[in-house]
Amino acid sequence: MAYSFPEEVLEHVFSFIGSDRDRNAVSLVCKSWYEIERWCRRRVFVGNCYAVAPAAVVRRFPEARSVELKGKPHFADFNLVPEGWGGYVSPWIAAMARAYPWLEEIRLKRMVVTDESLELISRSFKNFKVLVLSTCEGFSTDGLAAVAANCRNLRELDLRESEVEDTSGHWLSHFPDSYTSLVSLNISCLSSEVSFSALERLVGRCPNLRSLRLNRTVPLDRLANLLRRAPQLAELGTGVYSAELRSDDFSNLVGALAGCRELRSLSGFWDVVPAYLPAVYPLCPGLTSLNLSYATIQGSELTKLISQCHSLQRLLVLDYIEDSGLEARLRLAKIYGN
Repeated sequence: MAYSFPEEVLEHVFSFIGSDRDRNAVSLVCKSWYEIERWCRRRVFVGNCYAVAPAAVVRRFPEARSVELKGKPHFADFNLVPEGWGGYVSPWIAAMARAYPWLEEIRLKRMVVTDESLELISRSFKNFKVLVLSTCEGFSTDGLAAVAANCRNLRELDLRESEVEDTSGHWLSHFPDSYTSLVSLNISCLSSEVSFSALERLVGRCPNLRSLRLNRTVPLDRLANLLRRAPQLAELGTGVYSAELRSDDFSNLVGALAGCRELRSLSGFWDVVPAYLPAVYPLCPGLTSLNLSYATIQGSELTKLISQCHSLQRLLVLDYIEDSGLEARLRLAKIYGN
């Protein structure tokens, strides 16, 4: 059977197999399928960075365009892994820089990433598009500045829950003025201020930006300016949701949020002031995801917010929701069938 179709046909068939497990199974059928599969594998996932050597991976899959690596085990999230345990990404980046000049995506989780590794990424891959650093550590905004300056085709930069040393809030200004390709930006983990003027310029010149998750240093009174520059957003993570807003500031916020007609996901709401929650009420019927993990909304205000989210499919919330909030959500599920 392996010889009943030309290699090009089998490559095309294999391209429809997305599961890593299924791709691995295909490669075990025979030597011919093994060779075809390894040459047409574009996405590589390694669930344990110590399970295989980087050299073995690049030798096995010479045409990879996307690499996803996991380092420390899950219980590292609960500080149960000793200091210096490992999970260093440097040898992987060095191997990929030599073997994969056309690499487009790197996704890392629970790994130690240095500024030197980020600089090497920014210099080595000419068509680099996606960098996801989930729960990573060891790097600073200097490394991010190198990525911003050199990765001209970057579409996604996601720093979710990573520990970043903030040496300068101006790293966003390193994105060139000609850069317009950003689709998703997640800087919610940053603890210090970013240059708001640089952020405004970046958001304003990227017409395809769909996801923007801000950190808690972005004040509520500046949020309206950002939203007016990106009414096409589908996902928004607000910064700190408290301020001494004048009536005209609040009206501007309401108008800017109402202009985001495609918004389907909301998160953030740090230090939320319940009096400002009505600004998001017009968006609620269209929301499918609401993340209140960082919000201290309690009692009737929380229930009122949730009860207006008729299309909600995903809700993340603290125990402030209480029984009344859960009952409100269940009533919606019965009424709207979600």
